[in-house]
Amino acid sequence: MTMETLKGSVLLIGYGEVGRAFGAQVEQSGSRPIYVDPMARNIPDTATVLNTLPAEIPDTTLVLGAFPSAAARSVAQDLATRSGAFLYVDMSSSPQGLMQDCAAEFGNQSARFVDAAIVGSVDLSGAKAPILLSGPNADQAEAALRALGFDAKALPDSKAGDACGVKLLRTLMTKGIEALAIECFSAAAKMGLSKEICENLSDIGVRPFPELLDAMVRSHVIHAPRRKLEMEAAIDQAQSLGLQVPVNQSVLEVYKATSARIEAEHPNVPMSIGQALNWLSKP
Repeated sequence: MTMETLKGSVLLIGYGEVGRAFGAQVEQSGSRPIYVDPMARNIPDTATVLNTLPAEIPDTTLVLGAFPSAAARSVAQDLATRSGAFLYVDMSSSPQGLMQDCAAEFGNQSARFVDAAIVGSVDLSGAKAPILLSGPNADQAEAALRALGFDAKALPDSKAGDACGVKLLRTLMTKGIEALAIECFSAAAKMGLSKEICENLSDIGVRPFPELLDAMVRSHVIHAPRRKLEMEAAIDQAQSLGLQVPVNQSVLEVYKATSARIEAEHPNVPMSIGQALNWLSKP
């Protein structure tokens, strides 16, 4: 693979689900992606997949990292040894601190590092899933990705790690909801109420979700004791069906802890969201 072959191309590190989806989008835009993945299997004749990074990467190359977080540091260190002012976008969904460390690898290099977070589902949306970008070169990455047809957005006045920081904050919410949905829908199926619970949950989307969460957090300081009793009844109902609901058991522990603090401390309510979080997050 020569520098001339790479010139103006997209180098995609990772030939997994995300890499292939993003590569297909690059192809639709009229560019030809080149992949790097020593573990790639079942490679079609139309794809170019290298085992290792090229020794030289031209300035005009857009490098996209689509691999697990565990590989982020080693890939950054490897790329930082390459000459050229190429643009590197890490999409590994890594913790904020790790992204900052990876960005530091390029501190004395001409290559530019950008932290990226795919905040939608590639399973559902493919390469059309929204991408957040952060760091001093995020605007350049946004322009490059949008030119290829991606839904990319740079966070203003951001530093490397902010995009992934937002994604992992989102994960604290969405993956918990996913686990709760499994427990809720399993119980509903056992009770023959799957259609009914889905219809009943539709009102949750009537107001903006962040507003609903804000109201939940503020009212938690007031209504945790009552909600604790409701949680206990809901868990008893699920367990009577022979189901285990470990996520809801953990949720119940939160309500128990808040209820005990309310009884002991008698907080001054109602509170603003900031006041509620400050009180609830005290050890």
